Amino acid sequence: MTFREFWAQNVWARDAAIPAVLLILALATAAQGGGTTLFSMLLIAPLFWRRSFPETVTVIVAALALVQVAVGYRYQVGDLAVPLVVHAATAYARNRRWGWSALLLGLLGAAISSVAFFGFDDPRGALTNGAITATTVAVAFLVGRQQETHARDSAAAVAERDRLLQEQQIRRSEMAAAQERTRIARELHDIVAHSLSVVVVQAEGGRAAARTKPELAPEVLATIAGTARAALGDMRRLVGVLRTGGEPESSHPDFAPAPTLGDVADLVAQVSAAGQRVQLQITGEERPVPPGAGLAAYRLVQESLTNVIKHAGSSASTEVNVHYAPGEVHVSVLDDGRGAAAAGDGQGNGLIGMRERVTLQGGTVAAHARSGGGFIVTATIPTPQQGALAAADPAGNHR
Repeated sequence: MTFREFWAQNVWARDAAIPAVLLILALATAAQGGGTTLFSMLLIAPLFWRRSFPETVTVIVAALALVQVAVGYRYQVGDLAVPLVVHAATAYARNRRWGWSALLLGLLGAAISSVAFFGFDDPRGALTNGAITATTVAVAFLVGRQQETHARDSAAAVAERDRLLQEQQIRRSEMAAAQERTRIARELHDIVAHSLSVVVVQAEGGRAAARTKPELAPEVLATIAGTARAALGDMRRLVGVLRTGGEPESSHPDFAPAPTLGDVADLVAQVSAAGQRVQLQITGEERPVPPGAGLAAYRLVQESLTNVIKHAGSSASTEVNVHYAPGEVHVSVLDDGRGAAAAGDGQGNGLIGMRERVTLQGGTVAAHARSGGGFIVTATIPTPQQGALAAADPAGNHR
């Protein structure tokens, strides 16, 4: 570190430099027979704390200056503490009145000390000395006032910058949420298109089978009803929160058939083939889950593995756990790598997307760094049975 860097970074060094120089001058003049060294040092010593305690230092120096006039001590090096205190009271005191008070005391002290030390027998000397002292005090006040104004303006600028940054962060979060809702709207198209395709195929097949195997009709109708109810449940969860997005294009890759929880194994295999060490563990009784819940779980695993690849490093080991519990699915992705620093504050777009998807399904998401290193994402997603969806509105009167 250079001297310039040290001087710029350490305020205490700048505050101590002037009093230290004055103490040296006081000792030097004492060695030459000039001034009262002890009293001069008493005037100088409080200056070391003039930035931290400007009000207290002002009172102490003012009291000592009055004692000096009363005792009759002549001018000495310690008297330079007066303009320095005026500057400190003006620049550092929390209340501006201290600066004005210090200025008035300094000017009054200049007049009284000039008369006391020179007397009325030497009016020219008293006037000259008073003018010089008053000018020094006034300059110290003006410099302190400029410094105080600059500090206030800087503080206001910092506060305004922080406010703008906070507003920018809010706008980014809102924009990310809007973009995620647009993607969810596209995925809603996938779910509806897939479900309606199944309904159409089953209906056509049921119509053909009705001529030769009428006993299959109840099974076909049950499949149609279950598929329609599942799609309707997803639509009712999504439509209430979606906003108008951009016009979709039929060729956009987002309109590919929506993945489900059963596709997690293929996703893990794909990431493993890319060189990442990933293990998949599935517990509980596997069963079909509603498309919306399966899509949310799949996207959560996909985003988590993407973060592992980007942030955890190629040497990290990752574990994907899927547990089928009654009425819900528990999904977790944990790694032992460096940790997803970019999303560590919970404000990354990827985590926003996870929460948007899972929350729309009535679930919860938690994401945080692991104490031993790495990152963990956990989610609980409800998976109501088709019968439960039907029970919510058995007449099929959806609004």
